[in-house]
Amino acid sequence: MVDSENAMLKNTVRRFLADRVAPFVSEMERNNSFDRAAFEAAGSLGFIAPYLPEIYGGAGLDLKSAATVYEEMSRIDAGFAMSVFVSAVLFSRNIFLWGTEEQRLRYLPPVAVGKKIGCWALTEPSSGSDAFSIQTVYVKDGDGYRLRGNKTFITNAPIADYFLIIARDHDDPGNKKATWFIMERGTEGLTLSKPFDKMGLCTSPTGEIFLDDVYVPRQQVLGEEGRGFPMMMQSLDVERCLGSVVSIGIASACLDASVLYSQQRSQFGKTISEFQLIKEKLAEMMAGIELARTYLYHTIELIQKGALINTEAAICKLFASQVAVRCASEAVQIHGGYGYIKEYPVERYYRDAKLYEIGGGTNEIQKLIIAGKILEKSRAKKA
Repeated sequence: MVDSENAMLKNTVRRFLADRVAPFVSEMERNNSFDRAAFEAAGSLGFIAPYLPEIYGGAGLDLKSAATVYEEMSRIDAGFAMSVFVSAVLFSRNIFLWGTEEQRLRYLPPVAVGKKIGCWALTEPSSGSDAFSIQTVYVKDGDGYRLRGNKTFITNAPIADYFLIIARDHDDPGNKKATWFIMERGTEGLTLSKPFDKMGLCTSPTGEIFLDDVYVPRQQVLGEEGRGFPMMMQSLDVERCLGSVVSIGIASACLDASVLYSQQRSQFGKTISEFQLIKEKLAEMMAGIELARTYLYHTIELIQKGALINTEAAICKLFASQVAVRCASEAVQIHGGYGYIKEYPVERYYRDAKLYEIGGGTNEIQKLIIAGKILEKSRAKKA
């Protein structure tokens, strides 16, 4: 998409969010609830999964355009953006990449138009950063499978209609085989917790999934049986790359709020925007945002060329999340005491930003990935 078209898309999304999401964020935040009606309205306009081909309910746009939409959502409500992102990317994009045509036609259009919500379930109580140690297992049962286990910290789980569940082969002694299963709400043996009471992203429900001898027919397997871990690694890379856009959106919202407040707040006979230290904070916020977005777009181009982006995705997530947390902290500081009360949105931005240094692989894990690549290149040069 050319820059003029991207600008038009951005303005269209902004108008929608200003009318349909922004006025209700505070109420949703207080109630720890998700605005499903807004989700459906976004879907009716093609804002949920714009990268999907039209046959699957999308608009046939590229991933950069999708990133533009998700960034704008994040500027208004990162929680809403998070739930949209998980439905549209972690659930739908994996169905699009690995699913049969029957699976694509069954599951993608309802999510893309906002009628259904999806989730992606990997994390477990005993396995977070060590994703390969999942304990949810499956065994073959006739022409299908039976699953048992527990997933936690799953975005959208309390409200989801569709679920992507990753489980390992109970009979694999090497614990190297895993498979993805598509499930639907109401499946016997699948139960869901109430939403967690969280520090931030309160408008995006997070919870647990319990699997008690759940039967899944063979046609509900996503991709090739036993290839779940390689699929997982590709999915995590895309999550870390595209998910960085939420951090960028939060950071941009922090900058916008800080500029506005600094031009309105007066101390010692002049607005605080005239103070050198405030200007320094604004400049550093702007620099971080622009660099994070530029590297994100670079990595998106690599994805669209079919390149592997393990290191680039880690850099995206690490840097963008750090920028968001830093911008949120500075925004609260610029607002002073007002930044510490819920009347001003920077208090919410501060809480929301922190998740992105944790979710999708902690920043410590991203550093290990990046360092591993550095050392690998060094060893290759010496060989």
